[in-house]
Amino acid sequence: MDGATLARDRLLMAVLLSVVVHILLLFGPFGPGIASTPRITPEMPLTLELQRAIPQRSQPMRLVAGAAPDAGQAVDEQPREHQRHIDGTTRDEPAARYLRDWILKAEAVGNRAYPRALIEADITGRVVMAVTLNASGGIITTRILGHEAPPALARAARRLVEAAAPFPAVPPAVLQGRDELVITRTWSFGEAAP
Repeated sequence: MDGATLARDRLLMAVLLSVVVHILLLFGPFGPGIASTPRITPEMPLTLELQRAIPQRSQPMRLVAGAAPDAGQAVDEQPREHQRHIDGTTRDEPAARYLRDWILKAEAVGNRAYPRALIEADITGRVVMAVTLNASGGIITTRILGHEAPPALARAARRLVEAAAPFPAVPPAVLQGRDELVITRTWSFGEAAP
């Protein structure tokens, strides 16, 4: 045999071997043939696992301006001289800036740790809460204002603000010579943005 015939025979064998391997891969025991697809027979019932769809909210918890409770509702206690009170009506620049940053942190943590039970039970509503901070940004107390807050929402508001603590230290310009800062905000759970 000459060299050209030997090269041709080797090339034909390689092509033939390649075709056989491809056929085995496509239709044989190694490929996705019909035999590998499981069949559903009357003896083998079809089972489905169903899960309740949970509505997704882009921002389930928001902090809105801290409205005072209705006139018929009692506030837990009167302001003390060593406390500075701020809410959404604050016009003082340092206090407004601190309040904005405080809200951003509380909302971010609140939406990450939003109680799944509230979403599953479709519990929505508002809670007016006063959060008292010390000068270093730690929470001293939380007070629910008014009497209409559903207990599940009141517990959630307290847990979420505690999860966000500690907050940044309160600047002296915000405290204005006082020892504590009281921030009053309305915690809106699952309500559409206005």
